[in-house]
Amino acid sequence: MMHLLVRLFVKDHEHTEKEEVRKAIGNLTAFVGVISNLFLCLFKFIAGSLAHSVSITADAINNLSDAGSSISLISFRLSSRPADAKHPFGHARYECLASLLVAVLILFLGVEMGKESISKILHPQQIVSSWVALIVLFASILVKLWMFAYNRSYGKRVHSSLMEATAADSLSDALGTTAVFASTLLSPILHFNLDGYMGLAVAAFILWSGWGLVKDSIAPLLGQTPDPE
Repeated sequence: MMHLLVRLFVKDHEHTEKEEVRKAIGNLTAFVGVISNLFLCLFKFIAGSLAHSVSITADAINNLSDAGSSISLISFRLSSRPADAKHPFGHARYECLASLLVAVLILFLGVEMGKESISKILHPQQIVSSWVALIVLFASILVKLWMFAYNRSYGKRVHSSLMEATAADSLSDALGTTAVFASTLLSPILHFNLDGYMGLAVAAFILWSGWGLVKDSIAPLLGQTPDPE
């Protein structure tokens, strides 16, 4: 799907070494990410209301607060600006700063998910089984995996650490939604609330992923030794 959009809207899309092509691909993937997150937020909010599920509603808010795509949309425009008198080496580090901001956002969401999970373990809430909610959550997982795939693919093609950070964020969201899906499906059957325990495991993965992105983003800003190649 994304390959089709790139072929349709990015002129000379095969030559990713060109800055204007790189910028166009970055803008397109970021725009698609913003639209996708808005739709996911809307449908999850409706599903959470139907299922009376705080975890689904929180997952909807997570999509709304997922600023990775909108940040990349801005950063690609800034980082592609040509060098000037005050910035003789260009503005490429805008992308590193944006990547760091995405990483910090992932850490923040991981901490919040961990706190919410512990709260649910101590104070479990009943979840109402809803087929609409399950379908929306399953579709959301597929969308997030698609976002992970295209961001990682094009991030490697255009050598964008920010797009790879956005890919990791999308994967974290997919795992989080998977935990919500499993708990929504199984909790009414088992008469035991699984939200907190699954959420805590996912929060640990998110924090581990976020910390790795922080280190990868800081290294270029501190002036790491360039690759010999």
